[in-house]
Amino acid sequence: MRLLTFLLLAPLLPAQDLAQFIWQGEVDGIDILYLHADHLTVQIKEGAPVVRQQYHFYDRLPESHQDARLEVREGRGFVHIIDQPRIENQYTLAVSIEDRQPGSSFYSIALYWDASGQALERGSGRTDKLAWSGRVDEEAIISCQNKTCSSSSDHGAPAANEHYKFSRPLPHRDVEVTLEDAEGRGEIHLVDQPRERNNYTARVSIHDPQSGSGEYSFTLTWKRSSGNESPPPVIEATRGMFWSGIVDGRARVTIQGSSSISETFQGAAPISGERVDFSRPLPSRSDLKPALKKLSGSGRVEIVEYPTEKNHYRLVFEISNSESGPSTYAIEVDW
Repeated sequence: MRLLTFLLLAPLLPAQDLAQFIWQGEVDGIDILYLHADHLTVQIKEGAPVVRQQYHFYDRLPESHQDARLEVREGRGFVHIIDQPRIENQYTLAVSIEDRQPGSSFYSIALYWDASGQALERGSGRTDKLAWSGRVDEEAIISCQNKTCSSSSDHGAPAANEHYKFSRPLPHRDVEVTLEDAEGRGEIHLVDQPRERNNYTARVSIHDPQSGSGEYSFTLTWKRSSGNESPPPVIEATRGMFWSGIVDGRARVTIQGSSSISETFQGAAPISGERVDFSRPLPSRSDLKPALKKLSGSGRVEIVEYPTEKNHYRLVFEISNSESGPSTYAIEVDW
């Protein structure tokens, strides 16, 4: 009856006083309410299950940084927010209801948040954002491209408990990003802007000088271009180099920049008569779609490793000769 009365009266209240969520129920012990989007989960920490539970979402809890407000309308125990919506908890709001007196008691609570706070969902105005959080021990480099982030470390353990949220993908163009809301006990620096040379990747360096790992978080912001983002340009593959040689067995050719290194597998004869002609250097980009054209040779030719940041933008192809003796190969490599 109490809930019904409140629902009937709610439209008469001023708009700014309307709660985004209300909950009522009989509590005997300790219960935790977890709100995510428009879903509620109740965890019974101590005591009996909740009785006569009723609740209603008036607005979805946004996937954005929030500082929700709690109003206890009825209840004898201790009710408080134990977790505000943050990127590290997937924007979940948690409320603890602690009734430690004998028997159960009726509780009625209301929660308020910014229902229009879609900052990380749609961007704020003409600005888009990326929020990252995690634990770092000694140092880490956080590399963010398109709509993913990855971490690497030369010292200490890899970053742990990583979470990130993009309002929109990082554009496939030169863009100036700004480091904001950097939090942690050590140093956080923006070390690389998204450029064509790094395949439009933003990099943030975190240095943690204290023993053990520490909690870190930061936000990268950038201005949105006018109109919709254009899709990544289609790169037409043209001849990048020409390779020829006599292969007896299996061989591997590694290309990086304007250099080429050939090697044979154990038991295979050395390559002879090798010739390499570059039309242009292999770019330091991971969005290339290299292709091989076998002009002559009896065996199989295939790419076994494509250029990426992790392999320092190397292209590797293998030649598997099918004849019992040597065969002359001529191969065009396009990128």
